[in-house]
Amino acid sequence: TNWFSEKTLHDSGAIKESLQILQKNGYLYEQDGATWFRSTQFGDDKDRVIVKADGSLTYIAADAAYVQNKLARGYDKLIMVLGHDHHSFVNRLHGILQAFGHDKEKLDVILYQLVRILKDGAMARMSKRAGTIVGLQDIIDVVGKDVARFFYLNRKVDAELEFDVDLALQTSNENPVYYIQYAYVRTHSIINKAKSDFGFTPQVLPMQFTQEEELIVKKIMSLQTVLTTIENTYQTHLLAYYTYELAHLFHKYYNSTKVIVENDQVYSESRLGMIFLIQATLGLCCNLMGIGTPEKM
Repeated sequence: TNWFSEKTLHDSGAIKESLQILQKNGYLYEQDGATWFRSTQFGDDKDRVIVKADGSLTYIAADAAYVQNKLARGYDKLIMVLGHDHHSFVNRLHGILQAFGHDKEKLDVILYQLVRILKDGAMARMSKRAGTIVGLQDIIDVVGKDVARFFYLNRKVDAELEFDVDLALQTSNENPVYYIQYAYVRTHSIINKAKSDFGFTPQVLPMQFTQEEELIVKKIMSLQTVLTTIENTYQTHLLAYYTYELAHLFHKYYNSTKVIVENDQVYSESRLGMIFLIQATLGLCCNLMGIGTPEKM
């Protein structure tokens, strides 16, 4: 997890330094006692105050310092995540980047929609004024980090998330995290049983696939395409969808296929190869999402 404190920008003098760069580049001017950023030169509908007449800073000052900080660390691509209600900031951030002498395409801004908490079938009413805000740490404390991460990843960024606390606490197949982790536990159990009881180990895949096995292999082979799409579009929900779908294919396969046949080592080890491939792929996906892969449940 990469967490950055805005306070460090104030304490280190980074904000003052970034303002000096903008001033040197000709994108700041004084008017009515305040300092303004020439954001209209970059498509904004009006110039924006960056330092108020009383000397206090606006959000743009810290944003400028943060962009400069990212640039100074040598990144080729900058990514900033904002709430959807901050959509008007996108052009300003691109303007700041250009004012520092960089192409605006170097910065991608991802806008996330709201999260609503569903408990006992009703939406939790949240209010800053009333002090009834539910933080992410509050959710993690109740449902655990694995469930919290998956539920967030399992929704498109431009769609509101209804975080169903009751569903998140279920230890049943209705809970997608339980469903995925249970699939991983099953694969682990099958391979361990084959080794301990019969001395079988996963070998090459079967020469002829059943229809179910063919679907599984095709699904596994499509992972690279999914990851490439995510890399290019930031649609991280696609990995959550993919992992759930692979777990579903495995559960169906588990219920319909006898993997271990005591007197047929060739058959058993080739099917174990299929199970091992599923386990490795589920493990990779969970690792990418930061979700645990328990060996027992």
